[in-house]
Amino acid sequence: MKTKSLQRTRGFTLVEMIGVLAIIGVLAAVLVPKVFDAIARSKVNGTVMAWNALRTATIDYYAKSNSFPVRNGTGTADTAVAAGRFDADLLLAGFIDKLVQVPIGTTTTTGALTARTHVRARNGVATGAVTVTAANSGNNFDLDNNPATADFTTANIVVSLMIPGVPLKDAIQLNSIVDSVNNTGTAADTSGRCIYSAPAANGTVTVYLYVAHQ
Repeated sequence: MKTKSLQRTRGFTLVEMIGVLAIIGVLAAVLVPKVFDAIARSKVNGTVMAWNALRTATIDYYAKSNSFPVRNGTGTADTAVAAGRFDADLLLAGFIDKLVQVPIGTTTTTGALTARTHVRARNGVATGAVTVTAANSGNNFDLDNNPATADFTTANIVVSLMIPGVPLKDAIQLNSIVDSVNNTGTAADTSGRCIYSAPAANGTVTVYLYVAHQ
């Protein structure tokens, strides 16, 4: 009777516990990266949905107003822009229910840039290729993937969504959805409806998404 009682109360051996911990470790190593990848994909997909909603609101605004209000002049640095954002006009006109928000990108310091929608006049067109600088701020998108020809004239007004502080990996994935192009490396993307700057020291980029033009 004493022997049977001891067998019933016997716990895990050290070898068994090590085996269980080893299995847990292997599962964690396999599953945790997949979970983070799924979260990142969800954020990028949410950004695409917000962008599509913004495009619809912008088209509706133009259909009603037959124009876009030009903001920020030409060649104005984004860091100097605190007001005059087009999504505020969309909100005031009832085409959206809040200022544009996307699940990617970060604001890390007081007064730093947040995602916003701009309307700017084109200030000269040299080529269709894009140089992402404060002077053009993503206005010169290459919509036909032909950098030899310009897609806009000086008379065009361009609406764009700017998203600062985006991890390069998220920007590449966003680009693959919007433009169906799989980029590699760390160079700036200068073609299509989704473009971004070269990575900053912290590995993030500023993304510009084409919305519409007049």
